[in-house]
Amino acid sequence: MTTLISPRTGTGIPRPDLRRAGRIAISVLAVLGIGALAGGIALAAKPDGSVMQFPLRLLEGSPFSDYFVPGIILGGVFGLGSFATVALGILRRPVAPFLAFAIGCGQMIWISVELAIIRELSFLHPLCFGMGLVIAAASVSWGWPAFQGWRATR
Repeated sequence: MTTLISPRTGTGIPRPDLRRAGRIAISVLAVLGIGALAGGIALAAKPDGSVMQFPLRLLEGSPFSDYFVPGIILGGVFGLGSFATVALGILRRPVAPFLAFAIGCGQMIWISVELAIIRELSFLHPLCFGMGLVIAAASVSWGWPAFQGWRATR
């Protein structure tokens, strides 16, 4: 494990290793990113939901009149955000596990809110929730040394 030296304190923040937890988080983030970017583009391109065969009635009771904003959020946060975090993880930046944890938790919240709004379950809901859970859990182990190093600089 290499260490980044903080210019302010002169102490080190360990760079996250790409051992098992890091590889798991990065791999699942990449899969999530592919699916989220594809889904986000499809929803934003055809906000009536026709590309993915989502009727607009599913959005009744939500703040959205069509799928454009949910598509932008899906593709931006969970698509591009996942890819950016993968890149930072491969570069072993200390922030990567923290971003991975945020994306994993955000994914679980996204699925929970989506289910509360649409009140219909597909096989993708537990799959995507599970991916968020795996990302969040793996990122805790992956980022723990960086977190401890960061705390030591405070």
